[in-house]
Amino acid sequence: MFGGCAGGGRVTLLPPVTTTASAETASHKIRSLGEIDPWRPLADDADTQTLSMFGREDLIAPTSSDYAAMKCAPLPDVGDPMTVIAERARATRIVIVNESHERSEHRGFTARVAKALSPLGYDVLAMEALSNPPDNVTGRFLPPFRQRPEQPFLEDDDGYYLSEAGFGRLGRQAKALGYRLLPYEARHDPGEANAPWEQRIAKREEEQAQTLAAYLRENPQARVLVHVGYSHAGEVPHTNGQRWMAARLKAMTGIDPLTVSQTTCRGGGATTRLAVLPAKEPAGMFDLVVDHPTARFVRRRPAWRLAAGDRAVAIPRALRPMKGWRIVEARVEGEPRGAVPMDRVAIRPGEDVALLLPPGRYRLGVIDVAPAAKSPAQ
Repeated sequence: MFGGCAGGGRVTLLPPVTTTASAETASHKIRSLGEIDPWRPLADDADTQTLSMFGREDLIAPTSSDYAAMKCAPLPDVGDPMTVIAERARATRIVIVNESHERSEHRGFTARVAKALSPLGYDVLAMEALSNPPDNVTGRFLPPFRQRPEQPFLEDDDGYYLSEAGFGRLGRQAKALGYRLLPYEARHDPGEANAPWEQRIAKREEEQAQTLAAYLRENPQARVLVHVGYSHAGEVPHTNGQRWMAARLKAMTGIDPLTVSQTTCRGGGATTRLAVLPAKEPAGMFDLVVDHPTARFVRRRPAWRLAAGDRAVAIPRALRPMKGWRIVEARVEGEPRGAVPMDRVAIRPGEDVALLLPPGRYRLGVIDVAPAAKSPAQ
């Protein structure tokens, strides 16, 4: 038995460790990591979402605009953001919270929102990241959350970006609270590949809104929390005339959603607070703006998870790589390999990177990532 804890609760790492070569997996996600040079991870139009998916926000933060300070004036005379969100949510059936795809903290915040809204009757969590296959897909070809909704965890096959540990925990929190998971992403249409960008965006936003509106019509008592990326939460047309999903959903249903942006302001204070919508944004674009503090990292991992109760656990030296990327995963004891692990992080030789885990018993797995083969032109 390995062992490890850092105060206030015990984390136990159980043998044996499962070792897999990336050649033994069919994961496009792992192949994407293999295409990133471990020692020049931000070179050549870096795939920052893949780095975030594998727990390496610390590599992204120094240069990403999603981490750069965007200070906004604090919203005066208001209380804790979660209290304000819950109070405002009473007056609607739809709450929409956005995220940066590079910042797992935003998923942690939505998990807290889900907990705050549950006593108010919110019982559906819609996420654009959930796999949404065509209607003619049935049975064993459906994503696991559709086949086995009673499972307390998400699986890697439930959606491409849901493999990130924070997304997995958002799913766990929602399931534990009794939320139903609702996919609503627009289906891929090969015929649209050469259409103008504006047309493709408009089609996606319209289809997303139609799916959510249909569910609300068919379930008139349902109250829905929607987790989206970036501008999809925009409640009024953009300055270029583009109408995003939230604006279209509002028009279709006649329901005024509570829209919450986590991507508009950042780094304004020492604690998470509500901020004034910047003047550069169209009036009414978002109802509430959440301003998170500047991101900090401890042993290369996001400090917000320690503040939320995780323990920093050393990765045993025997599991650290000699070359290239190695993915280290910690799954709850008894859960299958397909489950999104409680933590998943890609490490390089010589790094002291911690696992971040709540108290519990876990089994470790490692995946050695083969570098992508380079073409002769490279």
